[in-house]
Amino acid sequence: MNKKRFPRELNYVLGLIIMPLAISLMAKADLGLSMIAAPTYIISEKVPFLTYGQTEYIFQTLVLIVMCIAVKKFKVSYLSSFITAIIYGTILDFFVWLVSPLNFDALWIRIIVFIIGMVLTSLGVAMFINTYLAPCAYDYFVRTVVEEKKIDLRKFKIGFDAVFLIISVALTLTLFHKFIGVTWGTLVIVIFNGNIIAFFNNYINKHFELYDAFPKLSKYF
Repeated sequence: MNKKRFPRELNYVLGLIIMPLAISLMAKADLGLSMIAAPTYIISEKVPFLTYGQTEYIFQTLVLIVMCIAVKKFKVSYLSSFITAIIYGTILDFFVWLVSPLNFDALWIRIIVFIIGMVLTSLGVAMFINTYLAPCAYDYFVRTVVEEKKIDLRKFKIGFDAVFLIISVALTLTLFHKFIGVTWGTLVIVIFNGNIIAFFNNYINKHFELYDAFPKLSKYF
């Protein structure tokens, strides 16, 4: 099979568009978000002067600070993930505004929108996996700590997700005394997201020859 050439940098750009679109659709469907996306959504729903996107890059900045403490070092390249967070949050606010007038009252429509959002989220993650540019702080945290501390990726990712699930549940029960952002849909994401990400990642590597359009830039990441 002849693979199509595809620049890794474009994976980054597409990931930055697809991920916020997916999250905005899932938030609009109101059937649950991933444990990673839920904390900032819950806070933004409670704090009127913060948008979802603004809460995202504030929270991601805190994650990056914790990462620097965990690995006991700071690199200028870490700032690239902060820039990604700003861009991501801005695009997320745009898509939240764009989908806000849409009517998803019927349950069957909300389920379809939720599934589309979940699939697109997995595609976005797979694209971020296949680029050297810094992803959002959550994935960057996992990647950096695993590399620096030489620990098992699978175990650390499970622990990382579990911590965010606890944070999400604590926030929604403390701020709203009920479940907001964390519902049965969150469980569906936990069960299926990994397999969908693996499917897209395998598809990308099977059908595309990835290359660095800016090889001199890649060495800084």
